Amino acid sequence: MNIGQLTFHASHNYGSVLQAYALSKQLQLMGHHTEFINLRPQSQKDAYKIIRKYDRGIHKAFRFLIYPALKKRFNNYERFINKVLPVSAKEYSSTEELKKENLNYDAYVCGGDQIWNPACQDFETAYYLQFLSKNDSAKRIAYSPSLGKTEFDEKTLNKISEWVKAFDAVSVREPRGADIIQKLTDKPVQSVCDPVILLDKTEWEKLAVKPKYKKPYILVYFLENNHGSRNLTEYLRQITGYDVVILNEYIKDFVKPYHKAFGASPEEFVGLFMNASLVYTNSFHGTAFSTIFERPFITAIAEDQEHTANNNDSRKIDYLKKIGLEGRLYTNGNPSKEFLLNIDYTQPREEIRKFREKSLDYLTKALQQI
Repeated sequence: MNIGQLTFHASHNYGSVLQAYALSKQLQLMGHHTEFINLRPQSQKDAYKIIRKYDRGIHKAFRFLIYPALKKRFNNYERFINKVLPVSAKEYSSTEELKKENLNYDAYVCGGDQIWNPACQDFETAYYLQFLSKNDSAKRIAYSPSLGKTEFDEKTLNKISEWVKAFDAVSVREPRGADIIQKLTDKPVQSVCDPVILLDKTEWEKLAVKPKYKKPYILVYFLENNHGSRNLTEYLRQITGYDVVILNEYIKDFVKPYHKAFGASPEEFVGLFMNASLVYTNSFHGTAFSTIFERPFITAIAEDQEHTANNNDSRKIDYLKKIGLEGRLYTNGNPSKEFLLNIDYTQPREEIRKFREKSLDYLTKALQQI
């Protein structure tokens, strides 16, 4: 079967490109030919420039200071997007351009990531397949897209309802999103695993590049504008005696005696999780890869759980509760070394397997309808 995929496949974000890779790889393992419809809005390209319009003062100066690493990372992303991901030969910048194109796929698969969140700066109605005519007979399948939040104005909800009703099979990433879509459309909506979880440890090991670090290390991966204190990093270093590898270019961390992996490629990113002795993160995908490779980890979340519904905390909480590792959620305090370095993965491994199988069953049945 010839499948056209739509997601944020070209975002310079580890989670975005790796979830894109995972769903594409899984479809290929199921025997399908698939490629990403190469939609790259200018707003998305602007957001991932090395020196960005909104960089000011000390932040701009810092990015110039570490420019070689940022340039390396930029090039690594572009190589991965264009050489590792199967993308269409033609690039598109908007939904309007796609409407003029005579695309010929047997099915379209949208997801994952926040492609259904109209508030995203690189949002296009193409992610709801609004470039297809009503007479197009290709099947429309949603696999694990996210609305990104739970509160919308009435006009937006009406639009989402109209767009999703045209789909033949619908699944979303978060249980809250499934409830919203189901109420809007009266369609059965399943909550499925993020695409990175579709691939098991063995498949990810094939992609991973082994890191250069020989000593045990703590991998620190933090997203901006998210909860969790990076101040714990030094405590973790002291209590374990491990080196620290940081993936994000934060000024305060730059002056500390840590290994900086600012220029890591997506393959190196996976390898860093695969070989970490401990992971400290506030990222969902950081959490997911920690569990896929069965590494010791803690995941930072906000202390005030009332404020988690519209940010990434809810995803991390839901996932870790589902697999029985909610005890690895961190809010404050200094956890013991014994706690940090010991996780029994016997039951979580089984829960991840069941979650993966349930999600694969949805995807298989959705494609069998064609």
